[in-house]
Amino acid sequence: MRPLSLLASLAVGSLALSHHADAHGFAGDHMFISTLLIDDANVADEASLPTFSYQPQSADGGPTPNLYGASFEFDKRITENFGFALNQGYNWLTQPGAKTANGWQNLVVTLKYKPYVNDRHEILLSVGVQREFARTGANGSNGAVLDNDDSGSTTPTLYFAKGFGDIPVGWLRPFALTGELGYQIADKKLKVDPVDGTPINNGIANGWTGGLSLQYSIRYLSAEVKDYGLPDFVNKLTPVVELAWSSPASKPNQDSTQYLWGVGLNYTATTYAVGVEALVPGNRDSGSHLGVIAQFHLYFDDLLPHSLGKPIVDWF
Repeated sequence: MRPLSLLASLAVGSLALSHHADAHGFAGDHMFISTLLIDDANVADEASLPTFSYQPQSADGGPTPNLYGASFEFDKRITENFGFALNQGYNWLTQPGAKTANGWQNLVVTLKYKPYVNDRHEILLSVGVQREFARTGANGSNGAVLDNDDSGSTTPTLYFAKGFGDIPVGWLRPFALTGELGYQIADKKLKVDPVDGTPINNGIANGWTGGLSLQYSIRYLSAEVKDYGLPDFVNKLTPVVELAWSSPASKPNQDSTQYLWGVGLNYTATTYAVGVEALVPGNRDSGSHLGVIAQFHLYFDDLLPHSLGKPIVDWF
C-alpha cells in the first residue's frame, strides 16, 4: 500500500494450491501477497485489521525515542476492477523522561483502477490516486511530532506486479516483483524565511514516494515447478523483502530522503493472511535500530462472498 513518513509513523480455512480465489491478486498462476510497507496492485474487497508496528527513532543524544503504531485499512470494489481504500492510524511516541506524544494520523483515501492483467506473462498493472485530508488526525504538538501534516496532498500512483513464471529456470519461477511509484502534490507549498530558513507557514513540499517488494512463493514452487511434498502450512508461506522510499521533489523543503526495509514472512490462507517483518532503517532518518511490523489481513471475497465480498454494483 502511503508516504514513507506515514509508514514510519505507523512503524508498521486452507487454500488448495490450484485454487484462484478472487480476493487474492492473481496474474496467471501467480498469487501476489498483501505487502506491509507498500500497497499491492490488486483491487479487491479486504481489510487490514490491524497492522502493528514498533520502530526506534533517531535522536541527537539522549535516550532513543520509540514509535509505536496501529493502523487500519479497508478496501472495497465498486466495480470488478475499480475500487477505493480508507487508511487511518494511531501512533504513540515514547521517550524516557518525556511525556508520551500520541494521536491519530490524517485520513487517506485511495481510488484505484486495474486496467491490465496478462496471465501468460503474470503481469498486473493498476493506476490510482491517494488523497490525504489535512486536519483529520491529531493537531498541535502531537501532530507535529507524529508527522501528521497540517496540509493535505494528492498523490497519483502507478502500481505493478510481475511474476517470473515465464522464465525457463525452474527455481526462479516462484519469484515475483511488485512495486508502486507516486508523486505527492501538496495543497499548500512550504514557505520559509529567506534569512534563517525557518517555516513561515504550515505548508509541505511536493515529494516522490514508492517502493518495491521481492517475493518467493512456496505455493507456486510446489504447484507449478515441483511438488517436494512439503507440509500444507509451508506451501502457504511467502518469504518477502520490501523497500519503502520517499524523497522531497520541490524546494524549499524540510524533508530528507528516507529508505525503510522490511524482511519477513507471509502466510496466506483462503480467508486471511498474516505477515511479520523486521523493519531495517536504510538511513538514519528512517530510524536508529531494528523494528518490527505485523499485520492480520482479511479477504471478504471468501469470508462474505454474497455481500461485502462482491462489488457494490452487484448489490443491486
